Amino acid sequence: MNRVKFIAPVIILFLSVILFQCASLIPPSIKMESTLTPIVDETKTNLKMEEDGSLAYIADGMKIVVKPMTDEKLNKMFPDISNRKEASTNPYTYGNWVDMELGYTPNRFTVFVVKVFNYALPKINLDPLKAELTSSRGDKLLPYAREKKDSPGSDLNFESYYTKIKGASGVERNRFEERMGMVRKTLYTEGQVFKGDKRDGFVVFEPLDPSIKDVTLTLKEFVLQYDANNWPQKTINIVFPFKREWKAVPETKKEK
Repeated sequence: MNRVKFIAPVIILFLSVILFQCASLIPPSIKMESTLTPIVDETKTNLKMEEDGSLAYIADGMKIVVKPMTDEKLNKMFPDISNRKEASTNPYTYGNWVDMELGYTPNRFTVFVVKVFNYALPKINLDPLKAELTSSRGDKLLPYAREKKDSPGSDLNFESYYTKIKGASGVERNRFEERMGMVRKTLYTEGQVFKGDKRDGFVVFEPLDPSIKDVTLTLKEFVLQYDANNWPQKTINIVFPFKREWKAVPETKKEK
């Protein structure tokens, strides 16, 4: 009996030490925020910052609005598919899954909402695959297409991206289809925007390195006018500059 009384506290102490060591190997959960804020140059009268933090290019008869999306906003847009941890099927974020090696949820992509409004011109057109995201340190990122056929010779498409991580089970196939279905509904695709109409969707790039401080989104060869044969006759490059901030914010516990 005395022996049992002696061994029990030793076992408890041993298990406590093991649990403490294991807990110390797990980094504390933190929230990393990557935000892009418009840089407005007062000398460029075509660019205006909107109340919701988006940046608008305004010209005669048309308007183009670009809004950077944080992971938090993207998760709130699709709450039912984002709050499943490893099973999240939000195609643009990791949902509420936490990388235990990092101690936080990394960015999966860099996402912008682009809206094209045609008020008075016969027809205009944005090809999102001609867009480019550049950084102050020299990075040049190209956008993700929807499917392989849209980006021949390149893996910068959602079909290839999610095929690589797709498992062989039926559940994994369903997750793949759910993600691709969401991409087909929300990604910006090329198409002429006629007078009185509008077009919108996501334009998506690789995630930004934490060291990047400024980025510029350029919508290249935006078509303002077509000739009689429906060939682009007049195009412009539209530039949207943003200041980038990457910071850690401690997670706060929700009140019950």
